[in-house]
Amino acid sequence: MRTQTLIAAVSLLWVLGACQTRTPVEPEVASPEVATPAPTPSATPPETETDPDVSLAVADCDRPEPTVSPLATPADMPVYEQFNFQPEAMAIANGNVAVKTPYYTFSLCKGNSTWRITSTEPTTEEDFDYERFLAELANPAYQTLEVNGETYEYRIRLEADWLTEQLNSATDPAAASNDEGDDAVYFELKTPDGETISRQLYTLAELREAQLGASLGTPEIAGSIVTGKTIWWAATTSQGEGDSGFASLLHYSSDTGELTVDQPEDIQGDQITAIAATGNPKNPILWLGTQRAGEGNPYLPANGLVAYQPKTKKLKSYTVTNSSLVGAIPHQLTVANESLWVATGNGICQVRWKTVDQAKSWRCWQTTTTATLPAEGAKIYPTFLATEPAATLSASAVEVLWAEQAQSDQPDQANTEPIRYEVAYQPGFEAQLSQGGYRVANPVAQRAVRGEPIFWPGRQWHWEGDRFVRGFDEVALNLVGGGPYGLVSSTDDDRLAFDHSAIRGSFDLLSLSQEATKVRYYSGWIESAELEIYPKLIAVTPPDKAAPNPLTKMAADLPQNQGP
Repeated sequence: MRTQTLIAAVSLLWVLGACQTRTPVEPEVASPEVATPAPTPSATPPETETDPDVSLAVADCDRPEPTVSPLATPADMPVYEQFNFQPEAMAIANGNVAVKTPYYTFSLCKGNSTWRITSTEPTTEEDFDYERFLAELANPAYQTLEVNGETYEYRIRLEADWLTEQLNSATDPAAASNDEGDDAVYFELKTPDGETISRQLYTLAELREAQLGASLGTPEIAGSIVTGKTIWWAATTSQGEGDSGFASLLHYSSDTGELTVDQPEDIQGDQITAIAATGNPKNPILWLGTQRAGEGNPYLPANGLVAYQPKTKKLKSYTVTNSSLVGAIPHQLTVANESLWVATGNGICQVRWKTVDQAKSWRCWQTTTTATLPAEGAKIYPTFLATEPAATLSASAVEVLWAEQAQSDQPDQANTEPIRYEVAYQPGFEAQLSQGGYRVANPVAQRAVRGEPIFWPGRQWHWEGDRFVRGFDEVALNLVGGGPYGLVSSTDDDRLAFDHSAIRGSFDLLSLSQEATKVRYYSGWIESAELEIYPKLIAVTPPDKAAPNPLTKMAADLPQNQGP
């Protein structure tokens, strides 16, 4: 995975070089990061240039827009994979910004007020080799980091009795015992002077005592940065089926030769996706992207964008509910001049980090997808499996929110079930959902959402100030549970699919009780075999005046339950 990320990042410098304008005009849209900063100590260089590569073709900004391919479902993937906009790499050079996702690269060229989009060839995944996976887990290769002309080597590894026994009995892995012994995760660093430093990050016993998981997940280094004479690493772990670990920040000082480990309490249970730094190198602010994962759900929102000050242990999170952040999961972070750039699966934000708590310091663009409808229009259905259309949608273009396809009852054959697209539909539909709500009393569940959670059908949507909305990266995929889960009137499935009222459609909450939920949702479903869908980034305009979240008042009288 690290190799794929490197390849993706390297590709972007070629893209950025192609974005040069012959007459540089400073655009309002990019003004925070192109300004020349004052010569004060900084944790990162004024502009970060990520490694170069690519076979991406982005024309010069003075030339016509490149041709963009419509969304398409990759072979052997569910139809909703085409809406995967998770950033794989981000680079900034000479005032230009490029963000690579699996199928598109979004580029903001200096002197241009709009984003350009280029189709990207997806990275080919290697076939999974279990024996190789075990060997690399026990004895991973060292990664290298060049700092001031000197080379540091580092790695993170799992040491476990079960792993040793499976490696020793590769011909019959099932014969290995489950003796857990002193299972632990270690970080190892080779310094330029030849010294090797090893630190135990955590043990299985510590993980269980903290109630974070039942077994140790696969450890990984999510990123590394340099602040002055200090190197920082962010260590994370796989999650799911009981696997987990401690989110860890490692700090090596070339002055003292000391390696220390910091595990901020408020992000334990989270995975770290990215790391960046701002401020004085001796007292930096570390910016972290966070997410969670579970069985069948590889990408779940967590604490969003986290600002952590190691010296004071002060931590603050910025999410879709308490800030202008457009996506729930930041996958890439880059600092340029006085701006922090945050790339999520639902859009991109440029933030003046010094005044991050002010709404005016955020400039964000949200990912959306649109399609031109056939001349005769399209019949719109109120739910995914509805057999009778409610109306004919005759607009020339429509915002496409999602795609679903019922699973075939003959898994060995190609799926011929029709694809339906969820599209924005302003008149909307009312629905009485058979599920109600309750307040979760379970302390582990409360900690997962930083407070007392409300379990109700719309829990994966967030209040936007005027409606409940759901970004691309707030859709829990449930890969082993029948696909993404939305608003449904019943949990009984038909044709191996839930009859969704909405998966990403916004909605108004009309009533909520222990027994039922009533909503008006602003989307519907259409069928069109020839529908061509294209992505774009649009500037986000918050509501003029945010209304109170109606859930607060409606949930006050809900009963308390230990919850799932």
